[in-house]
Amino acid sequence: MSIDVAVESSSEPSRELWGHPRLLWMILTVTIGLNFGFYGFRAYLAPYIAQTFYASLGNAAAQSRADLLTSGFLALMYATPIIGGYVADKILGEARAIAISLWLSAVGLLLMALPSLRGFEIGLALFALAVGLGIPLAVLIGRNYIESDPRREGGYTLFYLAINFGGFIAPFVCAVLIGKRFGYRWGFVAAAAGVVFGAAVFQSRLRSVREIVPHTAVGRGSNYTLWAIIIIAVLTYPTAVLLSFPEVLSVTMYALMGFLVLYFIVSCARRRERVQSRRYLALSVLLIAFVLFWAFSLQGVTSLNFFARDYVDAPFDYTLFQSANPLYILIFAVPLALLWPWLKRRGKDPSTPRKFGIGLLLVALSYGLMAAGIRFAIGADGKVGWELLAGCYLLQTLGELSLAPIGYSLVGLLAAPDESSLAMGGWFFGMALAYQLAGWIATLTTQAAGTGAASAAGAAGATAAHSAIAAYGNVYSRLFVIGVVVSLVYLFAAPRVSKLMHGVH
Repeated sequence: MSIDVAVESSSEPSRELWGHPRLLWMILTVTIGLNFGFYGFRAYLAPYIAQTFYASLGNAAAQSRADLLTSGFLALMYATPIIGGYVADKILGEARAIAISLWLSAVGLLLMALPSLRGFEIGLALFALAVGLGIPLAVLIGRNYIESDPRREGGYTLFYLAINFGGFIAPFVCAVLIGKRFGYRWGFVAAAAGVVFGAAVFQSRLRSVREIVPHTAVGRGSNYTLWAIIIIAVLTYPTAVLLSFPEVLSVTMYALMGFLVLYFIVSCARRRERVQSRRYLALSVLLIAFVLFWAFSLQGVTSLNFFARDYVDAPFDYTLFQSANPLYILIFAVPLALLWPWLKRRGKDPSTPRKFGIGLLLVALSYGLMAAGIRFAIGADGKVGWELLAGCYLLQTLGELSLAPIGYSLVGLLAAPDESSLAMGGWFFGMALAYQLAGWIATLTTQAAGTGAASAAGAAGATAAHSAIAAYGNVYSRLFVIGVVVSLVYLFAAPRVSKLMHGVH
């Protein structure tokens, strides 16, 4: 029995533009604005925190504190969609939830420009809470198509391209053009301008958006808008305080995961549908691979970002490495999207679980490349060439394209119809766990680098630099070994996971 007849479709065909529903292009424009804001400040977030708020602690301690605050904030940002998805599904409705999310996200970015640590944390907290309500934006992509429409996966590929187009241009504007020239505080203001643009575009088409969502996703009335804003305002300060305690935040994350798992177990028990239960099990298995992949890949925000600043010899600002991943996606997303159908026509298209295994293998190889480069290609100044990090990001991007775009579409296909936004929120929560794990991995590099520097105390500056960069190599070697082992497990277990999906490919 099909489970997604009404979830991802509009009640009537939409007008088309360039081969896709016209409303899709509006959603993609909003996506570009929102991700311009997010990737604009993420490009320099951890180094900014270390230099602005923790510089007095010393380099290693400042970097460690910055890694924890950055990963904690980003984890929280991807955890709030669990609650936000439920509120969007059951109370506000998808269209109203997205509108509130966009406007409050812009306010949060402006608060991040405040010079005090507490004011900055309040801005982080508001942004994280607001983003949670915006989770239906990903669901709206699929709602433009009927279940059997072959363009559906193409729509999600365009969605992924829109995310990364915003992510590609943002560091150039927010970090280099604005931040480096006038102070990185003003980079947050530039990021807010991008989100305001997206919010205004979405607000102008709010009525059209409501026409494509099912009746159950319309919401209970405009009176709930004010209550949603009040509740988020009340929660902002306690959330900001929570960001100051990474250990407590970590426990909170795992508690939310426990509640989410319990919810879906109870939901499956009440439905008494064997197929749906098995599909949720398959989704859980793939979520584990998703979390591990991103925990490795998101070192680009923390440890690899500091590595680029301190140990890479490049003829451009280190923040522009944050544009490497989006640039590679813009280059390779369409060719890879065409590759899968080409392989399918020849009976060689890898199953979805196998694609997840391929993604894990590629991200593992990226750290094998880093470890080898750090060992064999260090210059006399204790630095490596920029090509090494560019190659690392290329392998990670190819891995990302093997699993990430598929994941968005997969949730809508495997989740029950009345739990689509909540399930999408759970998938995004996997990113929250990945950021938590990524922050812990990043602190290992700072501890190792600190130990290496201490062991080289009294030595020449170049010798100390060699010891510190070699410590990064030791951590990345471990990531390589772990990643290869886990990827092989998924590659061999792929047929069993595919059976749990009951025909969903």
